[in-house]
Amino acid sequence: MPRHVRCSSIDRSGQRLWIGVAPFRRLVVALALGLVSLGLLAACGDQTGTATTGQATAAPTVAPTATKAPTTAPPTRVRPGAQVPTPEPLTAEEIGPPETTGDAAAGATLFVNLPPEALAAGAVTCASCHHVEPGSGTLVGPSLSGVAARAATRDPGLTAAQYLRISITHPNNYIVEGFNAGAMPATFKDALTPEQVEDLVAYLLTLP
Repeated sequence: MPRHVRCSSIDRSGQRLWIGVAPFRRLVVALALGLVSLGLLAACGDQTGTATTGQATAAPTVAPTATKAPTTAPPTRVRPGAQVPTPEPLTAEEIGPPETTGDAAAGATLFVNLPPEALAAGAVTCASCHHVEPGSGTLVGPSLSGVAARAATRDPGLTAAQYLRISITHPNNYIVEGFNAGAMPATFKDALTPEQVEDLVAYLLTLP
């Protein structure tokens, strides 16, 4: 019998047994294929686990958030609930005549450029606190554009010139709505000469 078909062996009784070679080879091949399949499955499992772990541990991508500079509120010029002081009693000389004898051109110069002695006495350049251009708004104090027309209606007993004269020399006697007493220095009556006050009044009366 050919060797690749069968082989013989002897059992305990002494009888010769013939065992087929071909079935034995098929068994070996099946076992080998099974081992290879197990190996492939194990390799695939490792790769799948690695991919899953990579997805689980990867740091999430977070879009950067733009940081806005903190927004700072502008300084408050008006203190709500501010009390208006009692007006100082004025003499007829302090109220002055119904009209002014000042020089408007000289007043325009004073408005933007007070003399050193006036600044040294505590006065503040008018233009540093007030706009005068038509349609302008608040700088530190109210705009003085068109102030002559408003001044004529502030107090029935005062003319525009008298109101403006008092507003320069006694600024806390008439507080414009929305502003506080003390916002304008009360030093002009001592820092300016009567002539300089009249020049400023004459200039203010010309503002459109």
